[in-house]
Amino acid sequence: MVNWDPYLESIHNTYAQWWQVYTLTDVEGRKRKQQQQTPMLFNFDLMVQTMKEETERLPVLEGLRKYATDHVLLVGRPGSGKSTALVQLLADEGIQGRIPVLVELRYYQTSVLELVRNFLKRHGVWLDSTEEIERLLFKGQFWLLIDGVNELPSEAARLDLTQFRQDYQKTTPMIFTTRDLGVGGDLGIQKKLEMQPLSADQMSEFVRKYLPEKGEQMLEQLGDRLREFGQTPLLLMMLCSLFQNKGEIPSNLGLVFRSFTQFYSDNIKQDVKVSKQSRVFWPDLLQQLGFVMTTGDNPKQISVGIPKTKAEEILTDYLLNKDFIDPDIRAKTWLDDLLNHHLIQQSGELIEFRHQLLQEYYTAEYLLKQLPRITDQQLQQTYLNYWKWTEPLVMMLQLVDNQAQAQRVVRLGLDFDWQLGARLAGAVKPEFQQDTVGLVARLNVPKSLKVQLLGITQSEKAIPELIKSLDNKNLYVRISAAEALGEIGTEATIDPLIKFLDDPDPSVRISAASALGKIGTETRIEPLIKSLDDPDYSVRRMAVSALGEIGTEVAIDRLIKSLDDPDYSVRKMAVSALGEIGTEATIDRLIKSLDDPDSSVRERAAEALGKIGTEVAIEPLIKSLDDPDSSVRGRAAESLGEIGTEMTIEPLIKSLDDPDSSVRGRAAESLGEIGTEMTIEPLIKLLDDDNYFVQINAADSLGKIKAEVAIDPLIKSLNNPESSVRISAADALGKIGNKVAINPLKKCLGDPESSVRESAEYALKKIGQRSQD
Repeated sequence: MVNWDPYLESIHNTYAQWWQVYTLTDVEGRKRKQQQQTPMLFNFDLMVQTMKEETERLPVLEGLRKYATDHVLLVGRPGSGKSTALVQLLADEGIQGRIPVLVELRYYQTSVLELVRNFLKRHGVWLDSTEEIERLLFKGQFWLLIDGVNELPSEAARLDLTQFRQDYQKTTPMIFTTRDLGVGGDLGIQKKLEMQPLSADQMSEFVRKYLPEKGEQMLEQLGDRLREFGQTPLLLMMLCSLFQNKGEIPSNLGLVFRSFTQFYSDNIKQDVKVSKQSRVFWPDLLQQLGFVMTTGDNPKQISVGIPKTKAEEILTDYLLNKDFIDPDIRAKTWLDDLLNHHLIQQSGELIEFRHQLLQEYYTAEYLLKQLPRITDQQLQQTYLNYWKWTEPLVMMLQLVDNQAQAQRVVRLGLDFDWQLGARLAGAVKPEFQQDTVGLVARLNVPKSLKVQLLGITQSEKAIPELIKSLDNKNLYVRISAAEALGEIGTEATIDPLIKFLDDPDPSVRISAASALGKIGTETRIEPLIKSLDDPDYSVRRMAVSALGEIGTEVAIDRLIKSLDDPDYSVRKMAVSALGEIGTEATIDRLIKSLDDPDSSVRERAAEALGKIGTEVAIEPLIKSLDDPDSSVRGRAAESLGEIGTEMTIEPLIKSLDDPDSSVRGRAAESLGEIGTEMTIEPLIKLLDDDNYFVQINAADSLGKIKAEVAIDPLIKSLNNPESSVRISAADALGKIGNKVAINPLKKCLGDPESSVRESAEYALKKIGQRSQD
């Protein structure tokens, strides 16, 4: 039997603080001095949204926990927080009865099983064979956090991962992350969550906290570019760091990376004891590593980690070509300098950049130097032909000063693939975009496709051409134009989008309302408010959703009116929007929505009132415990627990007799959150409920309350036929910490389920620790 305690302690110690900052430190742990007074752990409240289904927005960790059992794929751009979310789950003790394992696909060599085995080994658990790991997987021992589907090194690796998921789909919860569904696919996973970009309010709040004296100045200078530059936590941190030290923001992301890496080397590491020659060659060495790693071992795959010996060979060859004496010695020394003090790191036997975006940047700088010598044929066959080069090429174009070279790359891109060419056309420096976007506008393709391509450029230079589509007779052209303006998403697109709100077709109006909701400025509130009176319910619903995304109190009065909309879906969306805004002005009207004729509206209203957390809502929510719909009763019970006053105890105790098990379970959970002596006896009775979900929640709540009177009933639950109940009972006894439970828990060490044995062992250690204290 495996003792998992040292393992859990190891990953907690390793990862518990990992996500707190994007601050880059060297191996000696020396932080930048100016970072000491910045918010070290800023709660971005990152959100995810379901894909291809009825839209559901929820906090990222909540969404991952909710859907992990059936497997879930988290999709998001680089730096959006995907890997950080997995690390938070890894260090979180809330994954009860499962052992969390981080599987980083960038290190794939032989099999997924080997990655699992290596992670366990790094944290003190040595399993003799993959067969033993397979046995634990089949028994549901693990919770797998599988990072980087897009970073798999080969098609064979992808097939191995697909087969691995299918083999353990019924027994093992898994969370997967990927950068893009176009690279690596979706592995057949039905539930997909998409990381949502930071809102304008989130970005602005962070900038003001990070730069209390310069924040407003930075926001003013960024203007429309805040949406492009700051929508991921990593990029926003870099921008703030740059502005704090230079007082200005470069004109595009490529220049942001160039300025940041130069600043990192020249300023942050100025007191590092390395040779002057080593420091001078740092950028060239990193460019060489980035390019060779991106090139990989075959045309389609990228390497994000290479053995240290391979890295030394790359740098030795480079220095040899530069006619250095003893290039191998210099390569080893300078590589160690980079590992100790720069933007690469060693993980196990492999060397990697600290973030894939950094690898792409240094690859872009390498390509920039080579561009004049790369032939048209080479550009198309070697680079434009393969997905892995797209991001480095985009970043390279942001750095190109030669207009003719920039146009050449865009023209060749358009000859090869229209969408790729459009993306490249919008990546060149702003002063070149008039001509490159013009290449897109002059393509001999159907009008609706051309409009879509202009949107892909995300360039303001495309706006005049898109405005011409306002009166186009083709419905799909107008829809595409509205969507394209939303992709560009600057202040200059607002007036055209407002005009689209008057389009005769509701589909166009929906697209325009959706686009206005994403732009991030209060300028579009009044037009959206006007759309709340649209004759088509789907347009009204989208307008409500857009106003909710804006989240401004200015829209509250009009959103409240939408609670009387004749269509239930509009009312439901309005309730959710008001819950997100969450001010006291919304409470009375949300309470009234608890009587809505549609149960889904009533459920959303109960949820919104729980989020706001006002005691004014207690009596109405208590009334909702008698709602004819079980989903409303369950949500009301949950919200009462979130508000958590003693007034709610008796009504929640009454709900423990609800005919629906989900209501009883939620009521039991809420009583545990409130945690007074009044709740103990009713919860003990619930240990004999006929539904194991209810029994689990009852045991968990008794553990939270640390009710010693519950020890005997919990000991009895150690013999429950359902293993998850036995796990919860053991956990609860460990939290209570009374020696009376020692012998019963020892008997559980022979339980047929390994998860029960581990919970019992952990509980025994907690009781032993408490007795020592």
